[in-house]
Amino acid sequence: MSETDGKLPVSVFLITKDCGRWLDRVLEPLADFAEIVVLDSGSRDDTLVIAEQYGASIHHQEFRGFGAQKQAALELCSQPWALNLDGDEVIDETLCAAIARLVRQDDPAVVGARVRIRDWFIGVPASKAARPIRRVRLFRRERGRFLARETVHESVQLDTDGGRVLDLPGWIEHFGVESVALRVEKINRYSTYRAEQDLARGKGPSALKLFTVFPLRFLKSYLLRRACLSGRRGLIQSVANAYYAFLIEAKKFERIEERRLGMHRPANKR
Repeated sequence: MSETDGKLPVSVFLITKDCGRWLDRVLEPLADFAEIVVLDSGSRDDTLVIAEQYGASIHHQEFRGFGAQKQAALELCSQPWALNLDGDEVIDETLCAAIARLVRQDDPAVVGARVRIRDWFIGVPASKAARPIRRVRLFRRERGRFLARETVHESVQLDTDGGRVLDLPGWIEHFGVESVALRVEKINRYSTYRAEQDLARGKGPSALKLFTVFPLRFLKSYLLRRACLSGRRGLIQSVANAYYAFLIEAKKFERIEERRLGMHRPANKR
């Protein structure tokens, strides 16, 4: 396996819009990676200035939904391996070292790797004893793709035929929901995307789910995923998760009623 100027043959790709408050922390650990690709959808802060300082390849595209945007960014990558990060996610030293080992070993039987993701909220990370979210973020570039129909909560579709997906140690630290205001803003925006995505797939509103989704999602987050171990922050986050799920159902109901009544609905903006 060849490396570019001694760097890891990995393309790190990010889709961005106004990520300047986090981007220094995001890009700083990536110095040993051969390529950083940034696909921006209209940042008005210092996102692009920071990306340029770290030698990123910067591209522009109007936002088309998270799945389509991630696929467009992936297609701009050139290295054998691809690492998918958001503009508010930081890889820690342990994860960085694990990625380096995996890529340098270049076991042909390994096609990708799952990593743990941890939210920071009001200045403190979630407890490591809570059940973490794991996602495939590192993969062989030619074995992965994103689907345009996944406008939110997109995930790489990995061709694992004849290959394995490993779990890596370390963490991706997620700072994009670090305040109540940011959490509420994302809940409102993402629930709209998700409601529209569900309706496009024929998944309409459910009266039963509208009634039960809040308490069930709260219990799943607070007890089953052990957010209770993060104290009052875990309580707030669990309520927020439940409210997000409730809003999806409420907005699906709203959209159906708007259509039935012939009401005008303003266009959604990212």
